[in-house]
Amino acid sequence: MNVLVVEKLAKAYGGVRAVDGVSFTVAAGERVALIGPNGAGKTTLFNSINGQIRPDAGRVTVSGADITGLPPHRVWRHGVGRTFQITATFASMTVLENVQVALSTFHRRATGFGLALRKRYREEAEALIAQVGLSDATARAVSELAYGDLKRLEVAVALTNKPSLLLMDEPTAGMAGDGRGAMMSLVDSLVSDVGVSVLFTEHDMDVVFGHADRVIVLDRGKIIAEGSPDAVRENDTVRAVYLGAFDDAAGAP
Repeated sequence: MNVLVVEKLAKAYGGVRAVDGVSFTVAAGERVALIGPNGAGKTTLFNSINGQIRPDAGRVTVSGADITGLPPHRVWRHGVGRTFQITATFASMTVLENVQVALSTFHRRATGFGLALRKRYREEAEALIAQVGLSDATARAVSELAYGDLKRLEVAVALTNKPSLLLMDEPTAGMAGDGRGAMMSLVDSLVSDVGVSVLFTEHDMDVVFGHADRVIVLDRGKIIAEGSPDAVRENDTVRAVYLGAFDDAAGAP
């Protein structure tokens, strides 16, 4: 079953076609990486799926529901979670309170603060925090967290709407090697244990080829290749347009 279906999606800015007739699917429990050079259209495509941008044409469905052009909060209600390259959390609140706020929103309750918030959905919040490996930081202020833990907290918040699809914009950006591996191990566990599907953008090719089930390559708003990591890595067009720069960097003295 396909959780996400994108059909002939298009978005232009003046004469620039940022997304130009893109079609692809993401199956249940699949990890799909979306890669390409800067300006390829990855962010516009992500934002068109998630509702930040209304596409000019095409169709997006999630679990059979047409979400094309819906605002982000309604897309979220259809089971789409999202993490961002730059984390967005409440720094003055605790890890627990951040997740409780998101759960209160999901359950359509007035958020509130103080004692009212602390009692609300505590067990559910603690379970999500444990799922991302932050149990030891439950009572800590978010402002005190290391960057890698901030990224984990953002994942916990993204899981509060019980998503069938998780959109992750550069999940390992700004992280060191060990942190990148730990983050992607968390993503792998979510796929295997929860069954969520993941569509992610990423510039680290070790992450892409080590964790994606399938890779989609964009260039100038169009898909130029799609397939298994091995097939994409050996694709001559992809190497000329994008991967050659990484190969050159890896071989540089």
